[in-house]
Amino acid sequence: MLEYGVLNHAGISVITGEVGCGKTTLVHRLLDQLSDTHTVALLSNIQQGRGDLLSWVLMGFGEPFANKTHVELFSHLQSFFISEYSKGRRVVLIIDEAQNLSADMLEELRMLSNINAGKDQLLQLILVGQPQLKELLNKPELLQLAQRVGSDFHLTPLNVEEVHAYIDTRLAIAGCRRRVFTDRAIDSIAEHSRGVPRVINIITDTALVYAFSAEELVVGVETIRNVIRDKSEFGVFGLASDEAAAPPLRPASEAGIDAFADSSKKNRRNDADEATPAERDDRRPQSPLQGAPLEGQQRDHDVIVDVAPRAGGQLREASPRFSGVKEQSSITGVVVVASNNKASPEAAIRSAGDGRAIVFVAVGAAPDATATAKGAGAVIAEGPERSFTPAGRARNAGYRQLKKIAPHLQYVQFVDAQTALDPDWITTAEKFMARRPEVSIVTGTIRSPRGLKISAAPMGARDHGDDEGEIQCVFGGSALMRVESFEAAGGFRGDLLTAETVDLCIRLRRRGARIWRLGEGMALCEPAPKSGGWWAQGRQRGFDNAYCASLHGGPPERIGILDTVLAVLWGFLFPAAVVIAALLGTFVATKLSPATPSILVAGAILAFGAGVFVFRMAASVVVRGVFRASSWRGAFPAVMGRFPEFLGACKLWFGAKR
Repeated sequence: MLEYGVLNHAGISVITGEVGCGKTTLVHRLLDQLSDTHTVALLSNIQQGRGDLLSWVLMGFGEPFANKTHVELFSHLQSFFISEYSKGRRVVLIIDEAQNLSADMLEELRMLSNINAGKDQLLQLILVGQPQLKELLNKPELLQLAQRVGSDFHLTPLNVEEVHAYIDTRLAIAGCRRRVFTDRAIDSIAEHSRGVPRVINIITDTALVYAFSAEELVVGVETIRNVIRDKSEFGVFGLASDEAAAPPLRPASEAGIDAFADSSKKNRRNDADEATPAERDDRRPQSPLQGAPLEGQQRDHDVIVDVAPRAGGQLREASPRFSGVKEQSSITGVVVVASNNKASPEAAIRSAGDGRAIVFVAVGAAPDATATAKGAGAVIAEGPERSFTPAGRARNAGYRQLKKIAPHLQYVQFVDAQTALDPDWITTAEKFMARRPEVSIVTGTIRSPRGLKISAAPMGARDHGDDEGEIQCVFGGSALMRVESFEAAGGFRGDLLTAETVDLCIRLRRRGARIWRLGEGMALCEPAPKSGGWWAQGRQRGFDNAYCASLHGGPPERIGILDTVLAVLWGFLFPAAVVIAALLGTFVATKLSPATPSILVAGAILAFGAGVFVFRMAASVVVRGVFRASSWRGAFPAVMGRFPEFLGACKLWFGAKR
């Protein structure tokens, strides 16, 4: 409306809005957009009794005004308008905080707007103020001024959806590449700020400081409550006490003006159904994989043992972090799995959100990680052993502990200790699983702190390892699983050395289930430091690929076959062939051409073999993108990593672990 008023030469434009809703911000944006064809004056502190209005206007345009009578001031101002008009420039006068003007001052402004040259007005007037300005302009004595208003608009507080978009936009402009505030946290911000942008800024900025002090990766609703409590009890909140001047928010989807409290109650319910979790269990479509609840059932391979019977009652309080309050988010529990003592699980535990049961389990002895998890409020998995190995046995132990403290759970989220869940991931996955009862496991995108995608798929499956939609299996340990399907399949196999999640996916697919990957972000991964660098990682990768091939290398899965074959080809057969060719070339040159240096023949053959590897690294850079730094960093380990992969496969075939 501001642009419309200026471009269409409206005599008077009026913008009103609540305190802190962005009126001055809009004015300054308009000033940035106006070209040199406009002469603009911005006045923001005019009040009755603080000087003559015409003096203020002349000062705003940079014209002399001292020691002049009222008539001289008016004449000077009229000459200035005519002079600017002759130069082809439009004169725009913007008065901010215009609600402070008296009726006499507004009438004097109307007289200034009467100055014209033929049919063209020489002055465009923009009045910006609080809602009281509308009341002032609607007075009977200012009827002539009100009739000259060509464009007007009233800025209202932001609704709930706009608050979400507003916070996301400000974070994106600041360079943030992930969600920082949970949806419930932003809903709470919208409620307590009443949608006023200035108050939103104060609350969110303070909440970021609180979260930084607590070393939290995400800002949850509890942090917002702490900010509001401290602001209300010990600080200055900065909200109008008049409810009429600052009305409650209404959601954008609501036709009328409903109190935000009503909408926030709806938001706290599951979008799929407004029933309680127990009622949703009765009405939700049942998958053919969803068997009866297990009560003390023993499974093969040390899988599901001594499962607590299903109960529909209230959750039991298990830790300071898990309050036991039954709310929407509590239909999913979280199992944090640490594969080594160097990975701190604190970020993973804090990112799981409030109101969820969280269990920590370590694969092997990890005293430091266990102590950190206990301090972060997670429940430590109990068992006859102080540590659980292999990983499948540890994951099952974590799940059993989770069912003890929350027997009503519908979903379980397994997450590696070195990752932090996206604030919206579990809610997104829950909604998807509610719509698709045939899906048993769902996963999403994992990114590094720099925003790059991280793939746990083998090298041979990288091209399609991150495709969205139905997938063959989940590579890696982080995924959300349906409890009924997980129990019906017997959980993870406890006798596998690795690839327990891949094996579970294959067994579920054979039972008719589906595995799905969503395009939404699931987690932020900060890899734990590993000894040995790319060589040690390559050996482990080769071992895992060969192990997967031994489990599910046959049709139709053929998992791990391609990478194992490539590891044997490029890690052993081709280098061996080059070395043998160099030895044969030396022998032949010695016998047939004694004058030819044998070392030269051997060097040429070895150089050819080295050139093939250099060519493959160059091709890898071109395929991944020449102008991407990650392409150059990954080219060497991608090609030369076949050597340690072959050794890792040999460790499985000939080592003690077989």
